[in-house]
Amino acid sequence: MPLRTALLTVGTFSALAATSLVAGNRTPPAPLVAKPVLPAAEARLEAREQVDDAVAAAVIGSISRQFDAGDVMVQLDRVAILPASIQDRQVSGDGRLQIGGDGEWIPFRFDATFDTESAEVTYPQLTLGGAEAQSVAKGSTLAASLDRQVETALRSEFQSQPVRWTSGDVQAAPLGRFVRVQGQGIADFGSDGATPAQVQGLYDSVAKRWIRVHYELGPTATDAVATL
Repeated sequence: MPLRTALLTVGTFSALAATSLVAGNRTPPAPLVAKPVLPAAEARLEAREQVDDAVAAAVIGSISRQFDAGDVMVQLDRVAILPASIQDRQVSGDGRLQIGGDGEWIPFRFDATFDTESAEVTYPQLTLGGAEAQSVAKGSTLAASLDRQVETALRSEFQSQPVRWTSGDVQAAPLGRFVRVQGQGIADFGSDGATPAQVQGLYDSVAKRWIRVHYELGPTATDAVATL
């Protein structure tokens, strides 16, 4: 089911409720007005649009929370919704995001699950696009900074066991003031064995800080699901 294009900014899709009080008494409620009965086709369309809006808001909110930035604008260009179970819907598509209120729009693809009962979206897998990437020299400032971020995230998630991160190939692509970084490496858990991993990050070259670092463990990892 295609979804209408949606454009929201973090914090703009909250619902507000207010009760008016006059001299300690409730303001008399407005007289009830009969709502016109819509034809069946129009009613179905209105209901579907309400669902579309709820999904869009949930997806946008979930994506926005992946970035350590206060001003993230997300535009959904294409969204497909398919039934995954009685309660869940599989949501996928692509869009663009802008960070900091200016600069380039960064294209992305995403996959997520929408819970129709709670109206929440599980942590979406997010793949950033953009310019063609080039190899990052091992031991460079950017590569070393990424290694520290990944190792910190691993140790935070696996506090009860030793873990050591060894990076492999890392590539970076400029996106205006930001740099999209993606690569691979090995997470070594000592006696519990080692596993390959994929990592993806977004670095702010002006503020000199990471605003997104995600990794996924496993030999068939395609995008990051853990974060720092």
